[in-house]
Amino acid sequence: MRKSTLAITGELGIIVVKGQDGSEGMFFSVSVILNMKALTLGNLAARFQCGHQVNDTVSVASNAISWNSIDLVIRKVTTSSSFAWPARADETRLVFEGPAAQQQQTIDPQQFGTTEGFRLALEAIHKALTETQSVVRLIVPQTQGYIARSDIVPLRLLDCPLVTNVLVFARPLQYFDGRGCDIEVLQDVPKVFASSAGGMLLRTAGCTSPGALASLLADLDVELSDRLSFSWISMLETKRKTLALVEGGRRPPDRGGNGETVYKAAEALGIDMIVLDNPGHWLDGPRWGRWCREFIPVECTEQSDHVFTARVVDAIRAWGGNLDGLVTFCDHYQVPIAAAAMELGLPTYSPEIFNNITNKFELSVSEGRPTHRASTFEEAAHIVRENQLEFPLIIKPSLMGFQSEGVYRVGNLEEIDAGMQATDTERHGLEFVIEKYCDAPEVDANFVLCDGEVLFFEASDEFPKGADVNAQVTGSRLGTFLELGNILPSALPAKERAVIRDSLHQSLLREGLPDGIYHLEARVQNSTMEYTAQDNVLDLTQRPVPTEKEKQPLAWLLEINPRPPGIQAADAIKHTYGVDYWGLALLFPLQDRQRIRQLSHPFAQGSQYWCYMVFLPVEKGGICQSDDPCLELFSRRPDLRAHVSWWCTFWTKGQRVPDPSEGRNTWIAHINVFSRTSRAHALEIGETVRKVFRYSIV
Repeated sequence: MRKSTLAITGELGIIVVKGQDGSEGMFFSVSVILNMKALTLGNLAARFQCGHQVNDTVSVASNAISWNSIDLVIRKVTTSSSFAWPARADETRLVFEGPAAQQQQTIDPQQFGTTEGFRLALEAIHKALTETQSVVRLIVPQTQGYIARSDIVPLRLLDCPLVTNVLVFARPLQYFDGRGCDIEVLQDVPKVFASSAGGMLLRTAGCTSPGALASLLADLDVELSDRLSFSWISMLETKRKTLALVEGGRRPPDRGGNGETVYKAAEALGIDMIVLDNPGHWLDGPRWGRWCREFIPVECTEQSDHVFTARVVDAIRAWGGNLDGLVTFCDHYQVPIAAAAMELGLPTYSPEIFNNITNKFELSVSEGRPTHRASTFEEAAHIVRENQLEFPLIIKPSLMGFQSEGVYRVGNLEEIDAGMQATDTERHGLEFVIEKYCDAPEVDANFVLCDGEVLFFEASDEFPKGADVNAQVTGSRLGTFLELGNILPSALPAKERAVIRDSLHQSLLREGLPDGIYHLEARVQNSTMEYTAQDNVLDLTQRPVPTEKEKQPLAWLLEINPRPPGIQAADAIKHTYGVDYWGLALLFPLQDRQRIRQLSHPFAQGSQYWCYMVFLPVEKGGICQSDDPCLELFSRRPDLRAHVSWWCTFWTKGQRVPDPSEGRNTWIAHINVFSRTSRAHALEIGETVRKVFRYSIV
């Protein structure tokens, strides 16, 4: 590790910060002082020391990429009693002064390269003012090439416990020359910000000694090696592309929608978004409209046929711009949008492939399981008697299933009749699948495939639903298959995880899906694990060893979704592994294989913690009386807030919430909690959230 200094004397440089009131805004005066005794502190000034340290270059994958980091250490020396922090940071200017009073250089914010770079510099100085000391680390690429996505540094530093803030300095598709920038004098500091891909402010509370600070920096070296050890810069130039998205998101970001995740990923990837959705959509207005290049109003209903295909094709042709890809993340639009892409000459799978995987009857047949379908109770009763089917059975809609609506475990013919009558057939269609109920642990299995290769796979354990046979240990009063919680990484034995991965991988290839992101739900038949409750906390435990020979575990595929998982799961994976499914999902319709491979790398050491997705279901309908129960919880229990990586509230005060008896399954909120201690600790935190969460619907 090489250490250099800013002052000719070899001591740390001195930063003098002066506040000045006036209509032209606030100003800083930053000086490198050779003799501290020669400086007279003004009435509106604070004095800081500033030094820097250049760390060893990190090389990854046989020098496929290299980068180094530079630490800026700022320490407060003294502050006048009348000094106040400037209130107008947007008009702040830095003035670097030499040892002679006439040697001055004004530094504009633009010299830091970005607004974010200048902002981080000011934040670091302010932190040193309030906490005596602050440290900024900058990430400077040493490899020539184009950045995979501009926000790669803050993306991979999510929930890093050693930093308080991480900002992006790179531009989308930016080329780095690999030369970096050396610091010889204080005036070189802005140039290093401008040469960096991103920067972070460290959590220095408690680092009161040189040894403690050195330990913090060493720990950060380990974290960055874990998080940035992959090829995030490439010599292959990527041009800006235009992607059309049909259905831009049903909920706005302030109501639990994933729009912010999707459109900010598009911005960081250098993708212009064209969105087709209903007139009056939340993107069709000034507040959120900046997230897409063009909004094209198109009627989007439950309709999913050739008429909808023609409507989309006509709208795009009328728009008349150049388009590189067309995609939808709405399950029941997959078939008509694939047909539209084919008609427009854009990359896609055939509509038949999407039809086969989204039709649950066809999927079960493809998996080789005995399965049946019926549209009336009379047909269902005949099928049960004719084939001598044994209860319990599962009935579920063949098409347009979501949020497990219309899915029932039935123990007799009367329950089949009741389940079919309770299903909203306008939302889910008339046709039902009838098949065996698999009493086994369930997993959500997510794949990133490219050219048939598994680039990334992860599985989370899905807890029993209210309608499962072991529902008595879930605490849910709802007799549905609405999700109640997932935790990752999975606690299933390595052998069973491998069975899930390999078997489901082959299922995807068999369906003709060698490329894409896929969210699969499956159960592990003959698993060696089962759910039990210990101290009122539910988790997987080892089943008693049977006396007869154990059957081999098998993957029981429930459904294939040709898209990323829901926002709560996608965010959990992004925080836990560093892989952004929604960003990748934008690259597949553009066939950007280079960046798909770059951005599918998880952290080198795997998951950074255990993450428990807590789903809080609506148990009765009515009018919501709560402003925001999540915010209310966090204000009441800040100890729980410290373990939350993501959350959203779906219903707020004054909204009508549907009742489960209407055939509508929904949640009041999702809260993702995490623990670096243990899986059991994450579960304990999650169960505490369930117990103390409060909301009112009347």
